[in-house]
Amino acid sequence: MITNIYNRFRRITTNQLYFPEIDGMRFLAIILVILFHIHGYFIAKTAIKFADNPASYSLLNTLFLHGDRGVELFFVLSGFILCLPFAHHYINNGKKVSLRRYYLRRLTRLEPPYFIAMTAIFTVAVAAHVKPFSVLASSWLASLIYSHNFIFHHPSALTVVAWSLEIEIQFYILAPLLFRLLKFHKIARRVILVAASVTFIVLQHIYAAPFNICGYIQYFLTGILLADIYVSGETADVLNKPLMALVAFLTVVAILYLPVQSQLYAMLLFPFLIGFLYFIILKNNAVKKLFSYKFIPIIGGMCYSLYLLHYTIISGVGRRTLGLHLTNYYLPNIFLQILLMAVPILAISSVFYYFIERPFMSGKWIDLLIKKDKKEKDVYTNPLSDDNAAC
Repeated sequence: MITNIYNRFRRITTNQLYFPEIDGMRFLAIILVILFHIHGYFIAKTAIKFADNPASYSLLNTLFLHGDRGVELFFVLSGFILCLPFAHHYINNGKKVSLRRYYLRRLTRLEPPYFIAMTAIFTVAVAAHVKPFSVLASSWLASLIYSHNFIFHHPSALTVVAWSLEIEIQFYILAPLLFRLLKFHKIARRVILVAASVTFIVLQHIYAAPFNICGYIQYFLTGILLADIYVSGETADVLNKPLMALVAFLTVVAILYLPVQSQLYAMLLFPFLIGFLYFIILKNNAVKKLFSYKFIPIIGGMCYSLYLLHYTIISGVGRRTLGLHLTNYYLPNIFLQILLMAVPILAISSVFYYFIERPFMSGKWIDLLIKKDKKEKDVYTNPLSDDNAAC
């Protein structure tokens, strides 16, 4: 029975190859984001007068407050996954990637679930009179064309998480051009990728980071660098040593607790630490097994649905769960809210994933729009996953 459930919910890949550790990476990112938003909602809305100080739980509180770093984890993964087929082509003389199929895959995979989710959220928001109809309608229309950040310079009034999806789309459009860097000599292309990342980070430290891809491009560039090193097959033996499992744990700690918002050295290290963590997961058998354990990759595989819906579910469910509390202490109450909100988030997102998102993962959607011929059979297929890299 468990195997049947596993197979029914497992992510569909067009090449029939499935690497659970990739979805394990997605699991880590989406769990951090969900914890961040549950904690933020609870602290902002609770009427409890705590008998203790939430700030006294510094390690736990910092973990919650830094949960939004899951977005950057998604960005690095996007750069890596989308770059892989191009890296094989440019570095290993592999099959040429069809740009037509690349863009069509992004459109048929991402747009329908996004359109349905945003429309459903818009309908619920209008019915609940969350904000004036004109505000909701303009936000809905701008979000549907991934232009809310550009037009209004702030997140969508429907769901705050849509801002990152707009940046993802900007990267998807520019990505094939950026991937051409891999045509350069190995040392040259890596120096360019690192130098460009450092330059953007320094500029973001000096000036306010723009609310577009320029404010986050170092993460996508790190993903490209990771794809370059991965495809080149370097340092694989070193990373598979047992000690690297401990290194992976320490890297996760550094990713979560470095003072990225205030210290330049932390900002410079941050994207490369994420890339390093992913490389260990891909190459170390023990860590790979952990990230592939049981239902971790299943939950990670539905991260797009979770990402689209969780903030709205938190807002809806939280209005009813905040009245429940255990004593007047912070710790039991934050865990109670996490439990009460996590169940409906997972349940509702699972239904959306199974009936709406998952069917669009099938490559048959592309085949209905373009004719398959012998030439397209020769087009390189991503050996890990050619689905939406971010979620």
